Amino acid sequence: MTISSEILRRVRATASLQDWVVTAPQLRAAGADWNTVRRMTRSGQWVPLTRGSYWVGRDDHGPSLRSRVRGALLTCGPHVVAAGPTAARLLGIQGLPRDDGTLHLATPPGREIRSRPGIRVHRTPLCPTARTALHGIPLTTPTRTCADLLLQLPRVEAVSVLDSALHQGLLSQGDLLAIPAHLSGRPHAPRARAWLRLADGRAESPLETRVRLICLDDGLPPPLLQWHIPDPQQGRSYRIDLGWPTHLVGVEADGKAPHSLPQALYQDRLRQNRLATLLPGLTLLRFTWSDTHHPPSILRPLRQALGCP
Repeated sequence: MTISSEILRRVRATASLQDWVVTAPQLRAAGADWNTVRRMTRSGQWVPLTRGSYWVGRDDHGPSLRSRVRGALLTCGPHVVAAGPTAARLLGIQGLPRDDGTLHLATPPGREIRSRPGIRVHRTPLCPTARTALHGIPLTTPTRTCADLLLQLPRVEAVSVLDSALHQGLLSQGDLLAIPAHLSGRPHAPRARAWLRLADGRAESPLETRVRLICLDDGLPPPLLQWHIPDPQQGRSYRIDLGWPTHLVGVEADGKAPHSLPQALYQDRLRQNRLATLLPGLTLLRFTWSDTHHPPSILRPLRQALGCP
């Protein structure tokens, strides 16, 4: 027995307004009984999300993060918002640890909403100014999201998140100054406030942030981020990720994906040759993500190039 076209039309009409997610009550209102829901989920045409919500989209990749969050919020009530790592991923903030699939939600204290498999509920006061919405999804503001992550993440990831939010314009310098108010009275607040001083929105990737922190922790002179090298002959300029111009030393933080393709390798070689022509004596070092897990592999050649003892 197949689902009637009229029921399917009503289900999809509702789902199209909420990231292709519907709740069990909405399915009943559309005329889909439990047997119908069971047949559709067993056949893989509908995907159960959280308790009482279903994804009815047609994307081969399955439910998106937005759909999964929508399903959780639709079944948790109006006072719940996406928060922490989940809010950061919705906002496009980079530098987070690997996603384990857990959805992080926040609700004011006193609400009878509990964590369950795949969903972690944080009970925390949320003033109206700490809440916003992104394409209909309620979530914590970038400022509050970064404040929460400063308390939850290790130092390197926390600073990477701040750098990413600043670089993308999700945080302003004024917002950065407002973060301590969100930290006040919460566990690990002194540590988090100290990390705020390390934020630098000129970093274009978490890899650059990691390399920069390794340099600072070793006591090296602070690098210039995005060192611009003009090329009047070609009417353009080049940028080096981290530089020490007075020492004619630069560092490129090479992400695996952008720099591993043959065309990218060819362009990198042309670029490096041109930089050597523009700045005779330039030492340009290249480091990857794996190097950041073994700081001496970065510090030894860099200290030698800078002439540091």
